[in-house]
Amino acid sequence: MKVKKFSASNNQEALLKVKNELGPDAVILYQKKVKPKGLFGIFKKPIIEVVAAREEVSSYAPSSFNHFLEAKKDLDKKPKKNKEKEEVSKNISKEMEQIKDMLQTVVSRMNQQDLPILLKSLQDQDVSKLFYNLKNQGLDESLVEEILNKYITMQGLVDSNRQNREFIEEQIKEVIMKYVVPQQLGHNVKTKFFVGPTGVGKTTTIAKLAAHYTLNEGKTVGLISADTYRIAAVEQLKVYSDILNIPLRVIYHSEEIHRAIEDLKDRDIIMIDTAGRSHKNTQQVMELKTLLNEVQEKETYLVISCTSKDSDIKEIVHTYKFLKNYNIIFTKVDEATAFGTIINTAKETQRPISYMTTGQSVPDDIEEVSVEKVVSLLTKEAAE
Repeated sequence: MKVKKFSASNNQEALLKVKNELGPDAVILYQKKVKPKGLFGIFKKPIIEVVAAREEVSSYAPSSFNHFLEAKKDLDKKPKKNKEKEEVSKNISKEMEQIKDMLQTVVSRMNQQDLPILLKSLQDQDVSKLFYNLKNQGLDESLVEEILNKYITMQGLVDSNRQNREFIEEQIKEVIMKYVVPQQLGHNVKTKFFVGPTGVGKTTTIAKLAAHYTLNEGKTVGLISADTYRIAAVEQLKVYSDILNIPLRVIYHSEEIHRAIEDLKDRDIIMIDTAGRSHKNTQQVMELKTLLNEVQEKETYLVISCTSKDSDIKEIVHTYKFLKNYNIIFTKVDEATAFGTIINTAKETQRPISYMTTGQSVPDDIEEVSVEKVVSLLTKEAAE
């Protein structure tokens, strides 16, 4: 069997290389995304690394694995008239088992190359599965290693009657609890600002929370829209305010915020929808900062999409570093394929992750974040 590793910028290019080098009968043994090596590798896009194999022609057996299977089926169908046919059948079966063992060995060795040093001495499939699942979830490598260290340290203390998966999830939970900061909600602060980049779903999130406070907690709510850059945002908020019978004020300049708040002073909660600001546009961010500085007593929520790349979220957090005592809301969790960024952000910012939204339905698709919820997302397998 001929085994070879290929690198390419995308899956199509990788498959083309495999086909050109090993032919159309080649089998993909292993595939993953890797960062380019070297000092400047962190600034480059990940590349696709593929390990493929092609079976060599045998002097006494068919040239491909599929031919082995077909040959064995044909032999099984025919009556075993003599010892010679029986011997051929045994040889084919033996060859098939050898190929199977060889494939498993190659894949196992490739996997072991990615395992940290602390795992290489272990023969624990659950730990290996945990390692790759957390990596696929985009969890920061330092957090993955911390969880694995915790698991290995506590492994000897596990009750033999308990399920290993349950024990693994407990170790993940204990590590994550260190970084999930409790909400610091100002119970006497009625004014709540919602800020963040464009397109993350701030307006819909405000509508969900407004509906929750109104319908479930019986509080009176007032809305202020400062997002006059997008007419659709004002119209969208107006629709929700009409449905919920909530007053809405629209402001066009930062100094108008005081009159709007004064108009809604009889409300228990005042929620302010700000214009989406690109974290790459310094002038727009400064305009937002000016608006926020107009109000001293406030609660601020930084709204981030869970579908954003980890690197983009770090840049967003850096851009909004002028915020003080803010909480974070993750939106579009239902659209995300990996959830490591939630705990990565919690660790990076040391700020509370207050809510996550899981759909477009108002007011249902929003929930408070808990450690249990984060663990269930992180241990969610790709197949699920």
